[in-house]
Amino acid sequence: MSSRMTIKGFSTFIAFNSCARQALGTQSRTLCTYRSRCLQLKPVPPSKRIADKRHLHATAPCGAAAKNPYEVLGVKPDATAAEIKKTYFALARKYHPDTNPDKGARDKFVEIQDAYDVLKDEKKRAAYDQYGSASQHPNFDPNAFGAGAGGGFGGFHGFGGSFGSRASSNMGGDLFEEIFGAFAGGRGGRSRGPENVRGSDIETTLNVTFLEACKGTKKQVSYTSIVDCEPCKGSGLKDGVKRTTCSSCGGSGTRTFSLDNGFQMASTCNSCHGTGSTVPRGGECKTCAGAGKLRSKQEVMVNVPVGAEEGMTIRVPGVGDSPVSGKGAKGDLYVRLNVSPSSTFQRQGASLYYKAKIPFHRALLGGIVRVPTLDGEVDVRIPGGTQQGEEMVLKGRGVSYLQGSGRGDLFVKFNLQLPRVLTKRQRELLQAYADDVEGVSKKDTKDSKEEPLSADNDVPQKDDTTKRATG
Repeated sequence: MSSRMTIKGFSTFIAFNSCARQALGTQSRTLCTYRSRCLQLKPVPPSKRIADKRHLHATAPCGAAAKNPYEVLGVKPDATAAEIKKTYFALARKYHPDTNPDKGARDKFVEIQDAYDVLKDEKKRAAYDQYGSASQHPNFDPNAFGAGAGGGFGGFHGFGGSFGSRASSNMGGDLFEEIFGAFAGGRGGRSRGPENVRGSDIETTLNVTFLEACKGTKKQVSYTSIVDCEPCKGSGLKDGVKRTTCSSCGGSGTRTFSLDNGFQMASTCNSCHGTGSTVPRGGECKTCAGAGKLRSKQEVMVNVPVGAEEGMTIRVPGVGDSPVSGKGAKGDLYVRLNVSPSSTFQRQGASLYYKAKIPFHRALLGGIVRVPTLDGEVDVRIPGGTQQGEEMVLKGRGVSYLQGSGRGDLFVKFNLQLPRVLTKRQRELLQAYADDVEGVSKKDTKDSKEEPLSADNDVPQKDDTTKRATG
């Protein structure tokens, strides 16, 4: 028979699955709310349809669900340790089998004792507050729901997050595979095989000069990555040794825990990382200690494109980390460029800016000025009477465009340089030029008896009117 679910029930299932994942903070958890036996629906007589309006069918509890210890003791979740202890002693005296002849007193006393065992221990209480009744399961492993689930093989924890790696995720595909797999035949809790795992990406930096970024270059990049162990070919085993069934999960690759309200939570086994098998003791490869992976220094040639800019990231596919467990595709290498500044040019996109210093006489008379470019120095003719701060544009002398053909422009700004010291002849020539411009003759200059003002004697004097007024 085909399984059926209403649209409302399907939406509820997706929402519950998403919320459960976010609350537990790991990608490897799978909410198994369906089993194949639950999906083989049979017609139910109307008289027995107690919950016709219920659209979400959860798995049946694997045994009696543990009771809420706070409710058993009758205390609030934020109760202090002293309040819990006081309440426990009061209930223990009331329901102790030696003082209470009631038949149910013994069971109630055991219930109270179990609840107090959880709440008096800070670690157990914190685990219950976070995971609910699943924390009271005999095989409960909090690491399966925390950061420990993403660790590497024994002795290689942190492989996935080292060397500036980018975590790769397949959350979207896994979620729909679990949902539709469950509807098709109860495969929602099946873990992905290690052959489908992709290695993490790696990020590193590369320093290049200003000219290398503008004109392009090839540079060697050194970095450290996770690689398969050569002696064992990534298996982690000695020659002739085979992997054994994982004792923690029985070879399933997942571990299941009961949650409140009868739900079950399945997570990737922390011992075998979902493979279902482990390396037997004494059969580990000596080089990698059974991990099958090693940290190794790598070198790769990176092509820096023409017109590269500061902060630009270059992707080199397939040279990142190998998967921490099993076989699969390597991640990518992302190289971020650090471009050193130029002492000659300023850059904005494909445009370059240069400040040229020209002497006073060249600005007046015009002439040739040498200007540096990316391709070497060029001679530029400037007109007579060039003013301070004037600009000249050299078309196509800038940086090549990253996308498309052509180059930007070079903008040359002229700054006048005035001499601080003049020879006697230079002063006479400049004075003659000044006199000619101002229309002043030598005779006029000699006949002038009025002494010019200087910075020292340039002080206004009070006139006679002022003196008489004050007198």
